[in-house]
Amino acid sequence: MVAAGLLALSALITLALGRPSATHSRFVVRDKREAVPFGFNKGNGFPLLPPGMLRLTIALPQSNVSGLHQSLLDVSDPTSDNYGNHLSKAEVEQLVAPSAESSNAVKTWLSKNGITPTTTSASGDMVEIQIPAEQANALLNANFTSYVHEASNTTVVRTLAYSLPDDVHDHVAFIYPTTQFIPPANNKVQVKAIQPPAAVSKRSRSRRADIPSQCAQVITPACLQAIYNIPATPATASGNSLGVSGFGGEVANPDDLTQFLAQVRPDITNGTFAVQDVDGGNDDGQGTTEASLDIQYTVGVATNVPTTFISVGDQNQDGDLGGFLDIINTLLKQDNPPLVLTTSFGFDEAPFAEQAPDLAQTLCNAYAQLGARGTSVLFASGDGGVSGPQANNDCDGQAFSPTFPSGCPYLTSVGSTQGNSPETAAPFTSGGFSNIFAQPSYQADAVAGYLKALGNTNQGLFNASGRAFPDVATQGVQFAINVGGQFQGVDGTSASSPTFASVVALLNDARLNAGQAPLGFLNPLLYSQGAAALNDITSGSNPGCGTQGFPAVAGWDAVTGLGTPDFSKLLTLVTGSAASGSGNSTGTGDNSASGNSTATATDSGSASTDTSVATDTSVATATDSSVATATDSSVATATDSSVATATDSSVATATDTSVATATDSTGVDSTDTAGATATATDSSDATATDSAAATSTAAAGTGKGQGKKHHKGAQAAKQQGAKEQQQQQGAQ
Repeated sequence: MVAAGLLALSALITLALGRPSATHSRFVVRDKREAVPFGFNKGNGFPLLPPGMLRLTIALPQSNVSGLHQSLLDVSDPTSDNYGNHLSKAEVEQLVAPSAESSNAVKTWLSKNGITPTTTSASGDMVEIQIPAEQANALLNANFTSYVHEASNTTVVRTLAYSLPDDVHDHVAFIYPTTQFIPPANNKVQVKAIQPPAAVSKRSRSRRADIPSQCAQVITPACLQAIYNIPATPATASGNSLGVSGFGGEVANPDDLTQFLAQVRPDITNGTFAVQDVDGGNDDGQGTTEASLDIQYTVGVATNVPTTFISVGDQNQDGDLGGFLDIINTLLKQDNPPLVLTTSFGFDEAPFAEQAPDLAQTLCNAYAQLGARGTSVLFASGDGGVSGPQANNDCDGQAFSPTFPSGCPYLTSVGSTQGNSPETAAPFTSGGFSNIFAQPSYQADAVAGYLKALGNTNQGLFNASGRAFPDVATQGVQFAINVGGQFQGVDGTSASSPTFASVVALLNDARLNAGQAPLGFLNPLLYSQGAAALNDITSGSNPGCGTQGFPAVAGWDAVTGLGTPDFSKLLTLVTGSAASGSGNSTGTGDNSASGNSTATATDSGSASTDTSVATDTSVATATDSSVATATDSSVATATDSSVATATDSSVATATDTSVATATDSTGVDSTDTAGATATATDSSDATATDSAAATSTAAAGTGKGQGKKHHKGAQAAKQQGAKEQQQQQGAQ
């Protein structure tokens, strides 16, 4: 017996010596799963220790999160004196930087174990370590194992539990990946082969009253221009930018874009985009569906806005979610991140709510950081109705499944619509209420109205006090794209987010040319003043979970949000005038409008002597000492000391000291530019271009406080941060 006991003791000592040890104080369990979550397994049933190095992200508590949120809302509220005075990179970093105590505690712990961390975030709230799996097991008292997500056949490395030393426990927000079994992001769009769409005439792109008939079967950039009054004129503002996120090996092929534009936007002769890679992302190869959709409907709609495809590869050892962390840290490190960022990927929120709410909050705070610096962050809401990012039957008879990141209150979530006579909700649109994030005050009134209209419908199936989404919508059915020379029709909110992002980028162009700040975080403006500049969608629903889902109604709803964009009205709202196009419109010319009309004057003018009159769903453009008159669904353009008159569904263009008159479905052409006054009446558009002046009283308050340096919000945030630190120390 004694000999046997000695042999057993010897074996235990040998085993202990064979496993790397960690230097630490008493372990405290940080997180634990009782079983492997549904949808994951251990492959062949064996706990396979992953080979090679593990890459782990250690997140530290951010010191002043409430200060960040306060500052973001302050610069995003159009009634605030600080509206548009976005924070600097340094100011944002100061708000979210971890305390010196937390940084030192984590650094000391890792150093004692022979590990040197790398700081991965600009503020220092995230560090990364790369260590062998066996050392990670010892460091965290864990058992890292390879698991397979069955639906996607994706292998991930996770542990069912991990612990931290008691003197480090409070200085770590989370470690990823550990116990977070989050399925991969969803972005699967519905694809059908189609014939190449015909090019649409310039006239057909000019106004919503004359939407090309082919738009009932297939959507192109020209259709979106006609439906939403989006201009085809090139953007010109210096410093404008639009970013498109791509994950999972998606490739945007420039040749595909060139062929696409030649077919549907032949007026764009130099359409291009840049590529930025993260984690070894792809910048060449055959185009893929999602990336092609996103790039072709940003470059193809936000004409001449510099666009970058941010390709996130798989060199992060953890797929999409690791890529979500890496892309946001990459952008926050940049001195000039894109002014608009659109992402067509998303997750089911349920795994975050159950396993990783702290990870979801950290990502949401990262989007808030971008917003505070002036970036408009947009996400597709998802394509599963009320059942999550993709349609499934798992929730039948159960509560609805919201999506993430759309549930984050510091970004703009975009749903989908279909048709145009009338425009209705697309049934696949994900929408609902978050189970992680509380309902923000900026949308409280709008959502309260919806809940009242909803009554007892779906009662008990959603969190009525949660952040409600989507915020807005655009068309999302049968978008024509070109992939490898083959035109395809694509459905999904993946089409809608790039479309709305393009609208925002063009609005930014007008603001920048007028000497105003970019729009940044959109929601406070949209919910307080934007509804009147959006097309309210009142029919359709988003079925799922064995129900009809949420219905679209007048006002905000959980399918189409506040509605779809009307660029002309949004332009008036965000510029405080009807000025658009190139140059700085700072003049004081006359601009009057009645009914549902829009008058626009563009390009750095200070005075106007010209006249442009548009009546009854017509468009009139006057440039350089010219007069243009359009009547009854007509288009008239006058340029350079010229006169153009168009009557009854006609087009008239006059150029260079010429006169053109068109009557009854006729066209006359004869071109040049500079200074005008525009008057519009009865559902019409009037545009004055080059050295033009326009005055509008609509929503002029959106420019309030611009030109002032933002310090007030940051100071208040700092004071709030000091208060939070005192509270945290007292709790410890």
